[in-house]
Amino acid sequence: MIELTIDLSNNPYTVYLEEHLLNHFSSYLSSLDHMVIVTDSGIPLEYIDCVKNQLNNPTVFTIPSGESSKNLTNYQAIIEEMISLNIPKTATIIALGGGVVGDLAGFIASTYMRGIDFIQIPTTLLAQIDSSVGGKVAVNSRQAKNAIGSFYQPKAVFIDPSVLQTLEERQLNSGLGEMLKYGLIADPRILTMLEAQNWTDHLISLIEHSISVKRSLVLEDELDQGIRHILNYGHTLGHAIEQYSNYQYLHGEAVAIGMAYMAKKKAFSPRLKTLLKKFNLPIDLPYSIDELIPYIVKDKKIHKDVLHFVEVDALGKAKIVPIALESISTYLKEVV
Repeated sequence: MIELTIDLSNNPYTVYLEEHLLNHFSSYLSSLDHMVIVTDSGIPLEYIDCVKNQLNNPTVFTIPSGESSKNLTNYQAIIEEMISLNIPKTATIIALGGGVVGDLAGFIASTYMRGIDFIQIPTTLLAQIDSSVGGKVAVNSRQAKNAIGSFYQPKAVFIDPSVLQTLEERQLNSGLGEMLKYGLIADPRILTMLEAQNWTDHLISLIEHSISVKRSLVLEDELDQGIRHILNYGHTLGHAIEQYSNYQYLHGEAVAIGMAYMAKKKAFSPRLKTLLKKFNLPIDLPYSIDELIPYIVKDKKIHKDVLHFVEVDALGKAKIVPIALESISTYLKEVV
C-alpha cells in the first residue's frame, strides 16, 4: 500500500494506492452508513456491486457516460432526489468513475446542505492521476468547460490500478496524455518510464510520481492562484479544442495537441512527438487559432484581461507567461 498525504492545513486527506484496493477500501472508512454512490453507465457492474456490497444499503445514481453529462441538469436532478429521499447532512458521496463523475459528484457534495463529505474512487487513468486529487469540482456551462464550480477537497482518494484493465485503450491513452504533462513540467523520470518497451511494469510508480507532482503544487497553491497554473500546460488550447469539437476529442487527446503545439520550437519536441505517437495521441492542431480564440477568451482563469499560458523551456522547467487578451492570437501564432 502506498499512502500519499495531501497535508492541507484546513482539510488533510490521504490518497491510497494499491492493486485490488477496490475490494477492501471500506476498511479505511469510519462509517458505512448514509452513503450515496454517483457513477456512470460505462462503469462495469462488477465494480459498482463491489462498492455497494461493502456499504450499508447505499443510494446509487447513474448518469450517462461522457463529458456532456457534467451539466446543471444532472446536478439538479440528483440534488432534488437526495432531498426527496431525506439524505442527511451526515451522508457521504462516493464518486465511482472518471473525471466527469468525480467533478459532478464533488460539486454536488460541496453544495448539498452547504457541504457534505465525499470520497473519490477514480476508475480511469486520467482521474487517478489528475482530477481526483486537488479539490477542483465543477460542471460545464453551455459556453465554457468547468465554468460552474468550486474548490472542495475529498475526505479520501482510493486508487486501484487493476480497474484500468477494463478501460478502453483510447481512454487509457487519454490518461497517458495527461501523465506526459507531469513529466514535461516537473518530473522527466515519467517520460523515461513511458519510453520503456514494457512501460506497464512501471504503472504504479507512474501513478505515484504523477500524483506526487500534483500534490506538491496543491500544497503550495491550493486555490490555483499562482504556481499551480503550471498544471495547465497544453490545457488552454486543449479546453478550446474540446469545446469547439463538441467534445469529440477526449481531454487527454486535446491536451496532447496543446502540448505538442506549445513545444514546437523546443529541443524536446521530437521526444514528445515520439511518445504521443507511441500512445496513438493526436499531434497536429485540427483547427485554426482564429477558430479557437472565441473559446480561449472565455477561459475561467482570465484575470484583469490577462490569461496565463504555460511554457516549458526545458524538461522539468515550466514557467507561467501572462498574455493580454488582445495579444493572445498573435502570441499563439508566434509561439510556433
